[in-house]
Amino acid sequence: MNVSIERLRFWLLAGAGLLLIVIAAFLGYAHYRAHRFLRDLPRKLGVDIRRETNNVTYSQSVEGRTVYTIHAAKAVERSDGKMTLHDVGIVLYGRKQDRADRIYGQEFEYDQKNEIIRAVGEVHIDLQAPEAADANAKMDYAAGKDLHSGHAGGAAGEHESKDDRLIHVTTSGLVFLRKLGVAATDKDIEFASGGMTGHAVGADYSSDTGVVVLHAAVKVNGLQHDRPVLLTASHAVLDRPGQTMVLSQAKYVAIGGGGVGGAEGQTAEAQHVVVHLRSDGSAERLEAQGDVTLTGAAGDTVKAPRGEMTLNAQNQPQSAVMSGGVKYNADEPLREAQGEAGEGRVAFDKKGHPEYVVMTGAVHLQERVRASDAPAEPWSERELHAGTVALALATDSAGKAQLRDARASGDARLQVVNAAAKSGSTSSALGGDVLTAHFVRVGGKDHLAEVHGDGHTALRRVSATSVVNTGSGDSLVAHFRPATAGRGSAGTSQDQRGRNDGLDSGGADEVSDAVEQGHVVMTRLPLRKPGEASAPTEERVTAERAMFDGMLERTTLTGNVQVSDGTNVLWADRVVMEQQTGDAVAEGSVKASYRQAGSAEEPAHVLAARAELKHDSQIATFYGATGGGAAGSGAVGGSARLWQGASQVEAPVLQFEQKQRRLLAHGVGQGAPLAVHTVLVNGGSGASSETTAKADGSRPKGVPGKLIAGGRADVIWVASRELVYSDEERKAEFSGGVDVESRDGSMRGQQVVVYLQPAQTGAGKVSALHSGKADGGKTTPASAAGGGGFMAGSVERMVASGHIDLEQPGRRATGEQVVYTASDGMFVLTGTPTVLPKVTDDQRGTVTGTSLRFHSGDDNIVVSNGGENGTSERVRTETRVKNKQ
Repeated sequence: MNVSIERLRFWLLAGAGLLLIVIAAFLGYAHYRAHRFLRDLPRKLGVDIRRETNNVTYSQSVEGRTVYTIHAAKAVERSDGKMTLHDVGIVLYGRKQDRADRIYGQEFEYDQKNEIIRAVGEVHIDLQAPEAADANAKMDYAAGKDLHSGHAGGAAGEHESKDDRLIHVTTSGLVFLRKLGVAATDKDIEFASGGMTGHAVGADYSSDTGVVVLHAAVKVNGLQHDRPVLLTASHAVLDRPGQTMVLSQAKYVAIGGGGVGGAEGQTAEAQHVVVHLRSDGSAERLEAQGDVTLTGAAGDTVKAPRGEMTLNAQNQPQSAVMSGGVKYNADEPLREAQGEAGEGRVAFDKKGHPEYVVMTGAVHLQERVRASDAPAEPWSERELHAGTVALALATDSAGKAQLRDARASGDARLQVVNAAAKSGSTSSALGGDVLTAHFVRVGGKDHLAEVHGDGHTALRRVSATSVVNTGSGDSLVAHFRPATAGRGSAGTSQDQRGRNDGLDSGGADEVSDAVEQGHVVMTRLPLRKPGEASAPTEERVTAERAMFDGMLERTTLTGNVQVSDGTNVLWADRVVMEQQTGDAVAEGSVKASYRQAGSAEEPAHVLAARAELKHDSQIATFYGATGGGAAGSGAVGGSARLWQGASQVEAPVLQFEQKQRRLLAHGVGQGAPLAVHTVLVNGGSGASSETTAKADGSRPKGVPGKLIAGGRADVIWVASRELVYSDEERKAEFSGGVDVESRDGSMRGQQVVVYLQPAQTGAGKVSALHSGKADGGKTTPASAAGGGGFMAGSVERMVASGHIDLEQPGRRATGEQVVYTASDGMFVLTGTPTVLPKVTDDQRGTVTGTSLRFHSGDDNIVVSNGGENGTSERVRTETRVKNKQ
């Protein structure tokens, strides 16, 4: 078929036009489809985007003040009324505009209708951030971006370097309620400030008040003064405008290197804690309530219902108070302690170490220590009761507190038991209105070195033999044996031994010497010995001053000393007593008064310059003043003197033996003169008042120097070198040359034995002198003719032997023995086969015979020759001599 060129051109043009129409239609359809796709794509993706805006800033003002500003690098408005914000920064100024806190993150969702901003992903909060760069809060958020890109540490460090008050918080799921100005999350929270890092679960933040609430599991750790510490709480509230932080179930732990006050491993915890902050955010004061507990590194604890602590600008403790009933407890292998007080106060030094501790309100402290943890190792104890106790502390090179001085007041009582003493367990109890003690550190322990007491002081000591000695006075000074480092147990670590070394077994906290002054009263209660029917009698001593020497176990008393056992009394200027044995030496103006137990008779009195008293043997030896008597001693011619009623004995040495119930009197040295002078009561009438010595030991008026009491017929005076009196036998033996004088005459011989009548009243066991004990009760005059008591009772008979020389008015008799009977006044004089007895009368001459009998009251002499015993062989010759005119 033939096609013309013109037709072909037509079809080509028509085809091209058709193609253009098709292409245009396709392009239009494609544009329609693309537009519809782009329009429906956000809906399909769940986002209804209406428009996008860059660099969005929104501010909220109240009463002309900007309270918060929201800035976003990009805002995407959605059709559902919500808005997506990118690179968001929220600055919260508070109603008073006193701070600038920041919340920032990569993406936030803003619900415009409900005014809720919700963080998507991780969010950061800077509390107390620097002020905004301008009024529109267009701050440099590069730091925030760095945080989002993994440089959080650098950004936080940058902010902290600018302001130490900055608290940087990282969390997620944060919701900001714009209407309420509250940000909250229930997710985990990480925060950091001042080199400390923390963690919590859930938080609330109020932009109006600036209060931050951490809901649970609060934990803060880091370095404090180059020491690792940890703080935990179940709940926390930070009120920065109010400058307080409140913690619930809070616990502070110094992990190592020393805690508060330098105690490594110390913890502090309480149910409720309020921390008062300074304007720079540092802690100024802490108030704690509910089971406030402080725990030391060794496990010792202090508990109280309430506690309070103040801190300095360097966050070091300055003072602390625990009140409401403070309790202390320690339980270590080598140390156990308990204590309680109404309140406790602590003052710290500049480095935060405890310097002073004051406890008040019925303070009671008790401590037990031992040298090792061996099962048989004994415990030594200290126990203190007082109204107030103040402690002065020092810190050693390791930062540990040492006890230096202590002051207890308000009826203070300190008891120390040293179970490790070499001689056995001993105890000492010290008391006073005020007790002040000084301590020394030995072997890692604080030991008593010295205690001072003032006002109503007391000292009670129990020896290893259970002898109890007590003393009281106006003041007290006691020193303790120096402590030496002891040994640790084989199973104890070297470090523990360094901390817990005890004393050597030779006496820690044991009184070495003590001085009591002012109205001193001492008692001594010996241990009851096996076989004794009754408990021993307590002995009582009063003086102006008492000095105890623990090394010698000896007490020296001076100043108006009086010693008593409830029945007997001894006075002296000075008394030295042996604490273990009870032996004593009394010196200076020694006076003694001894009463027979249960008797109403006058006591026996003694005057001497010195006395030695043996407790166990019950022997008392009295000495006169050497060299002729001491001034004021009361003794005559350097002799000791005893009297009871009319009976008296004076000698340089008087010795009483209670067990044997004997009295020994003698002079000093061989060949001594007749230094023993004795006054006895003759049978018949009672003694005159002149024969009875005064109660104070002075001689009655008109008594001659040899105790001659006035020349009455009812008194006999005996001078000898020695005297032995037995109260059981009622017999007095004079020896060494004897002179006897009476109203009827005088007699000399080598030995004289005098028999006394039995005591008529209270004639039981005689109270002999021992240990210088006496009683100052009222005296009752004894009957000179046979009253009860030592050497009481009148003369029954007398036997003299050895070169007898007897003189009576108008006659003189000699012989080898004479027996005198007081009841009838009869003398029986005898001699030897070579030397017959002889009586020479001044007017009638001389009479001799085997035996001569005569009365002291007449001139009759009965002469007997021949047999003995009155046999029929005896020849009697009676001669009557005319009486003198």
